[in-house]
This record gives sequence, C-alpha cells and structure tokens, in this order.
Amino acid sequence: MQFKEFDAFPKVESGFVKRTGSGGILTLVVSAILCILVIGEIKDYMTLRNDYNFIVDPLVNHQLQINLDITIAMPCDALRIDLRDIADVQLGLSDKVEKIPTHFKVYSSAHAESIRNKPLNVQKMIRAASRKEAREISKKSDTDFKACRIAGSFEANKLSGNMHITSVGHGYYGAHSDHSVMNMTHSIHELSFGELYEAIVNPLDDSFELSRTPFEAFQYFLVVVPTIYIDRSNKQLLTNQYSVSEHRRSFGEHQGIPGLFFKYDFEPMTLVISEESSMSFGHLLVRLAGLVGGYYVTAGMAHKVLSAIYYTIRPEQAPLRRHNV
Repeated sequence: MQFKEFDAFPKVESGFVKRTGSGGILTLVVSAILCILVIGEIKDYMTLRNDYNFIVDPLVNHQLQINLDITIAMPCDALRIDLRDIADVQLGLSDKVEKIPTHFKVYSSAHAESIRNKPLNVQKMIRAASRKEAREISKKSDTDFKACRIAGSFEANKLSGNMHITSVGHGYYGAHSDHSVMNMTHSIHELSFGELYEAIVNPLDDSFELSRTPFEAFQYFLVVVPTIYIDRSNKQLLTNQYSVSEHRRSFGEHQGIPGLFFKYDFEPMTLVISEESSMSFGHLLVRLAGLVGGYYVTAGMAHKVLSAIYYTIRPEQAPLRRHNV
C-alpha cells in the first residue's frame, strides 16, 4: 500500500494548467490587498487595550501616605496646616512638611499636559513609576519672599478627613495674622494619595486659583479610589486616584475661616486597570489563515464565474480544450 493513495491534495500536472493575463492581474491585486489586511491584523494584535474592573478593596491598610506640594501667596509664618479625620483625630502637620519661603509664580507644566493628552499606557506608567523621581524644590531663603511653598509627605489614618491650610489665628486660638498679608491665591503642584509617583498626574496637579479678597475659602471635595495597574507581564502598581469638585466663597470678617480645605473620602471599591492584547497569538493565526485562505478561494471563484460569463458572451476568445482521441 502506498501513502499517495490517501493524498487529499492531488496535484494538477503543469501541462493541464493554463495561465491567463487576467489571472495574473487578479493574483497581484489579491496579494496586495492581503498584505494590507495582514498588516492590519498584526497591528490589531500588537495594540493593547485597557480592561477596567471593580473589586472589593483587598488592601487593609490603616495608614495612608498623603503627598502635598502647594505654593500660597502668603508668608510662611502666617500659615498653618492641620488635618482632622472622621474619628476626630487631629494631626498638626506644620512639623511634618517643609515651609519654604519663595516668590509666587505660576508655571505651566508641559509634563503634566503631555501625560493628560496621551492615551493611558499602563506598561510605560509602571516603568516610569519604578524610577520614583522626586520633585526638585528650591530651598533658597530670602526675607523678601512673600509666598510660601508647603511640600512634604506624611502618614494619616485611612479615613475620611479634612486637611486645611489656614491663616494663623483664624479657626484656632492664637494671635491673628495681619489682614494685609492674607491672600489665599495658590498653585497646587502635587496632591496625591499613596506612594508618590511622578509619572502619575492627578486632577489638581498644576492647578491655580486666584483669591479676590483676604477673606475667602477654597473648598475641594475629593473622592479617592484605590487603583491597581497591571501590565502584560503582570507587574502591578498600587496607587490611588481621585475625582474632585470645587467650591469657593467670600465673606466678611468674623463670618468664616479663610483658607484651603481638602475634604476627602475613600471608596470601598478598588479599580483594577489591566493591560491586555485584543486577541491571543493563536487567535491571530486562526484569523490570518481564514483571511488568506478565504480571500484566495473567493477571488478564484469570482474569477471563474466572470471568465465563464465573458467566454459565453465572446466564445471566439474561449481557450481551446484538449480532446482525447
């Protein structure tokens, strides 16, 4: 017994094959179209998409790091920063952050804008976050500086709370600040929750607000969502992101407390952002096989049908058939 008897792919001898100009043109056209389609399929395979899921917060942490970097148009000795959480635990932060005299300037952040305008790339974000680049803060002292840069990271209870920066003597006992220096114009360079990653831009980063009166309060209401980024190699980045709404109000003397108030609350759910390919490699091979085979078969059948119709209309141009004698 010979195995060729089981051949399901019989070959046609070259003497019985007739090549035509129309067939050659069709082959070139089909090959060009297939190249474009195959390249498109490969690009789809290499293009990553982000999958978003919510899970119950798996991290039971009682403490959370808060990162703050803000410049206020007031002298440092006229400002105080405090935090009070929902358990009525009060934390004085003046000794936990740096107060750096400076000039008040508003800088545009090309870095932040470039990140905001680009699609989310989890792999690049995790790679950049692993470098842990810190912000550079100038510490030059000058008695003529009329503004204060408050920067630092500190631990707080992972509970809803209110972090506020107020003028000395307003809201707490003590000597009142001179009203002539009270100016809550401010620029927020960084406000984030969790470990500080320079690669992540938050909603309030590089924002600016102008105070019109000495007695004005700026309120920020933040909803913090624990977030886990997972790239294709299963590397994880644990952080937090937040949404924010703002409110400002002006009032007369003794009718309110001028300052900046950051009221934050934590969601019990964790957002998981995973980076995935749109298809598996096996799925890609199946699609390519179906695409190439199906396109060639369809084009061949279409060529046969059109040729039959053409030769029916113009039989004199039909190829001569061989007849066995």
